[in-house]
Amino acid sequence: MAVDFKFGGPIEPELFYDREREVGFLIDRLSKIKSGVKHNYALVGPRRMGKSSILRFIELKLARVGIVPVFIDCEGREVAKQVELSLELLLSSWGNSILDAFFDRSGLADKIKVRLRDFIVGTKDKIISALSEVLGRLRALEVKAASSYLELRIEFEKTTSLRAPSPDELVKLLDDTLDLAEELGEETRRHFVLMLDEFQNVSKFRKPIDFLPVFRRHMQVQGRVAYLLTGSNIGMMELLLRRPFGGHIPVEWIGPFEREVAKNFMRERFEALGRDIEDEAIDEIVDFTGGHPAYLNWFGEQCCREVAAGRKIHLKLVLGLEEKIFERDGLMHVFEEELSRVSPKRGKMYSVFIEMAGHDLESPSDISKNVNRSTPSEVILYLRRLEQRGFVRREGRGRYRIVDEMLKRYIRKKIHST
Repeated sequence: MAVDFKFGGPIEPELFYDREREVGFLIDRLSKIKSGVKHNYALVGPRRMGKSSILRFIELKLARVGIVPVFIDCEGREVAKQVELSLELLLSSWGNSILDAFFDRSGLADKIKVRLRDFIVGTKDKIISALSEVLGRLRALEVKAASSYLELRIEFEKTTSLRAPSPDELVKLLDDTLDLAEELGEETRRHFVLMLDEFQNVSKFRKPIDFLPVFRRHMQVQGRVAYLLTGSNIGMMELLLRRPFGGHIPVEWIGPFEREVAKNFMRERFEALGRDIEDEAIDEIVDFTGGHPAYLNWFGEQCCREVAAGRKIHLKLVLGLEEKIFERDGLMHVFEEELSRVSPKRGKMYSVFIEMAGHDLESPSDISKNVNRSTPSEVILYLRRLEQRGFVRREGRGRYRIVDEMLKRYIRKKIHST
């Protein structure tokens, strides 16, 4: 079994650690779709806690029990590098992901030969050509649900190559895309689990169609498709799950490793990589990171880079890395990216967050005294928006705390160094 530290991107199954309870529970519940009992779940937690890694691990396990797992990125990370994610692009990605997963798990991928997920954006001619090529090969295999869907997609692409799609055309594409996995399941006697990563992003699609009510309607009547929704904007996920879905989707919370789990993780990985580490150094790493999996991996990578196999990692090295983590060659880019998410225009909400983090402020009244021309009621509004975006959580007695302690440390260091 491979062992290593890895910072950035989902962890490969070989590097997966802990989370056995959450993973085992979700696989058990989601797998019941095969016996006709459907469970939908939500996996919620701050960014870089390992949710996407959990999805990839669950994907592997579900495939082994004969279920077709489908990973759908609702944030559109690949698409958004080229163009803004629209409802049309999300639905194209959604449908392509279902078909690619179905071809993979049905042994048809070698016969189809084209990966549809590679054809979401680009010229209409290339997209139409790719869809037509798959359709031509698929007709001979007599999978009617997939053929019908591709015919719709080709017609949609041809029409919208000349103009923007109409509301009616988008409604038709939405309905057919949401029905695709269910219809494939009915025709081929298979079951699907759709894993919708960063699900809170679909809430922005309200015109010309309010996505969530339509999605809920389809989800409620499907018998061969279960859903696992994940989100890092904690407040927004709580809002979505409570309102459109009436609280009927249970939530599994993902947070940092518990202290002993974090210590064991570091100790076992260092040992497997041929490094010895002082107990005080492990304690310092765990205390400094709060058990946050991504930051534990960053420290592990850096320690192994600095200390050769067979040598000992001392506390002094760890203390030096604590300073380095906030520098340009550390994780400054990660923290700056997070800050840009707070408020791209750096308005009042950004100021509230900076003052809160930089000066250990927790109550709206204290924060308002430090943000120009802001009343406590206005600050509460900004805090609620920050909560929806997953940056703060409301504590008892009307106080708030920042979710990512490392980001808080970065802001404090930045403020006090200027």
